Amino acid sequence: MMIFTLILALAFAIIAVIFALGNTATVAVSFLTWHIEQPLALILLASVALGILIGILLMTPGSIKRNLALASHKKKLKSAEKKLDEHKTKLTEFEEKAKEEERAKEEVISDVQKRLDNAMK
Repeated sequence: MMIFTLILALAFAIIAVIFALGNTATVAVSFLTWHIEQPLALILLASVALGILIGILLMTPGSIKRNLALASHKKKLKSAEKKLDEHKTKLTEFEEKAKEEERAKEEVISDVQKRLDNAMK
């Protein structure tokens, strides 16, 4: 993705240079009490740069909010994974305890069976 962005930025820069070379006529721009005379290409490229800057500034709060939410979700996920590991450990302990109890029952049954067999003889 980074390479695609780099290629896109390079293509934009090349197009901007070609545009600047083709539009060298001087134009006057007036805004309220502000007046400036510059080449058309410079005015348009400055306008595009200003638009990009404004767009980035407008996107920043949303991006920060998403990053904070992502960090919160990662923290919750880590906590849930920790609890899951604890439950898996408890489950393993219970299974081992159940197996030991089953073996103990089998030993008692076997012992009782042997005593009955000996008593029958």
